[in-house]
Amino acid sequence: MRTPTPAQLLQVWERGGEQSAAACGLLLLGIGCDEYSAEAIAALPLGRRDALLLQLRARLFGEEICGVANCPQCAAAVEATFRCEDLLSAQDACAASAATLEHVSPAHGFHVHFRLPDSNDLLALENCADAVAARRVLLERCVLDAQPGELPAAVQAEIAQAMAAADPQADLQLAFICPSCAHSWQPLFDVAGFLWRELHAWALRMLRDVDTLAHAYHWREADILSLSARRRQAYLELCAP
Repeated sequence: MRTPTPAQLLQVWERGGEQSAAACGLLLLGIGCDEYSAEAIAALPLGRRDALLLQLRARLFGEEICGVANCPQCAAAVEATFRCEDLLSAQDACAASAATLEHVSPAHGFHVHFRLPDSNDLLALENCADAVAARRVLLERCVLDAQPGELPAAVQAEIAQAMAAADPQADLQLAFICPSCAHSWQPLFDVAGFLWRELHAWALRMLRDVDTLAHAYHWREADILSLSARRRQAYLELCAP
């Protein structure tokens, strides 16, 4: 993995626009992971994708993450600080290496082979009307040796649970405790969506810096972006009123 340049990040931010978190995650990994082709990145299990996004996040903005969530009990804002490495699962490599998994349901007499969901599957779910339709489409894509419509609802639920158990990195949940009411809950952490929001905030700050330096020194955008962060900040301080 390599660290993208400011110019590359701004290009990706511009391309991402209003695309989904799944699409934006692919754009980000496309400029950070030279070891994978675009097709290979899209086919990675979601846990492996998220592990790579966490590594990229550490390169771009540091290891420490500060998150805020509203307590579902009293609506108070609760802050939490954690590190990217704290969110990495030891089972990530195992999930990434398993092309096909199987689930046996003795109670219902089914033996089903499936693969783990990937980014292509997430993109295919974007037009689903509800969670029921999304589960049906996901099973149709990931179950390899049976028609999901032929499987009892209980077996479908078992397969969904088996997918989650086989790729725990794809189901990150944070532990929050509200200091106001002591309520505890575990919100899901969408790595791709979180990183894209951070990139959006960074891009707006960077464009303001470029605008300031361009007006002060009449430099081109490409020249400003090629400066190191430390030197760019030094020039910003020099031209501050």
